[in-house]
Amino acid sequence: MNTLLTRRRFLQELSRLTVLPTVAPVIPYFRQQAVPRIGYLGGAGVLALEDVFRQEMTTLGYSEGKNIHIEQRLARPNTTDAAAMAAELAQMDLSLIVAASLPFALEIRKANPAMPMVITTCPGLVSNGFAKTLDHPGGLYTGLDELPPGLTAKRLQLLHAVVPDAKRIALLSTTPGVGGHETQEADARQAAAGLGLQVSVYRAASLPALQNALSEILTDGMNGLLSFQGAVSLANRQLLVDFATQHRLPAIYQATAFVQVGGLMSWAPDLPQQFREAARYVDNILKGAKPGELPAKHPEKYYLTLNKKAANQIGISFPNELLAQANQVMDR
Repeated sequence: MNTLLTRRRFLQELSRLTVLPTVAPVIPYFRQQAVPRIGYLGGAGVLALEDVFRQEMTTLGYSEGKNIHIEQRLARPNTTDAAAMAAELAQMDLSLIVAASLPFALEIRKANPAMPMVITTCPGLVSNGFAKTLDHPGGLYTGLDELPPGLTAKRLQLLHAVVPDAKRIALLSTTPGVGGHETQEADARQAAAGLGLQVSVYRAASLPALQNALSEILTDGMNGLLSFQGAVSLANRQLLVDFATQHRLPAIYQATAFVQVGGLMSWAPDLPQQFREAARYVDNILKGAKPGELPAKHPEKYYLTLNKKAANQIGISFPNELLAQANQVMDR
């Protein structure tokens, strides 16, 4: 038998019987799933804001396990949890991640720049590269920017109205990222010049640094305090409030939560409302909108909250004009 012919017939038969596997098209994961999956990265014990977000998702018609699945991670304050949790979520097959604050958003973007995000609280969406402009973010991100023009100046003016004799004001900044701190500092310095105040900046990015900053404020003889935006200060709000009370230091804070635990006063947005807004962003995105086409925004309204008991503890009283302007006056 001709060996060459036998080999040819063998190869022909083999090719006829062999069926190559079909290659399925690559489809984004959330399109393959009957139940879309999203991520949520927030802080443990910070006002249970994750519950507010979930409740709003329920109001919008979502039910866990039926038409939504939320991969939730809550980082403990003053730990390195955030980086590990962000890296874990960023590598999952998710439609998007809700980042509860700027530090979480920065960690997620570092782990996976291609992951869409809704950022609920951010001092500087544009300066931190999450949006080209607030009206037209572009790209993969949208959310709420907590630094409307003149915010820090307003806080300094309110503090000055309560304690006009306090001339040395500490600017305590735990603001992360790029641009947010600088915007607040410039705003405060411009307002201070008009009010005849001296301001000094104290920065901190961790609990030990925050404790050192408070010691420096005391050593430097500052007689007023303005707290900038920042997750570190919010997570350690009781520490700040106790410090101010112990040393009879009038202070204005960036969140109502400080006043709720005994702080003097705040000029702040409705933080839970920002998490409801985040849920609405998520709803729009799951229905087909692109994050970068959804306008980012500043909080719609800021609220003045005063604490009369805190004022009494440090030996001051609120002017009647300010009490009349307050949205809420506490006595606890």
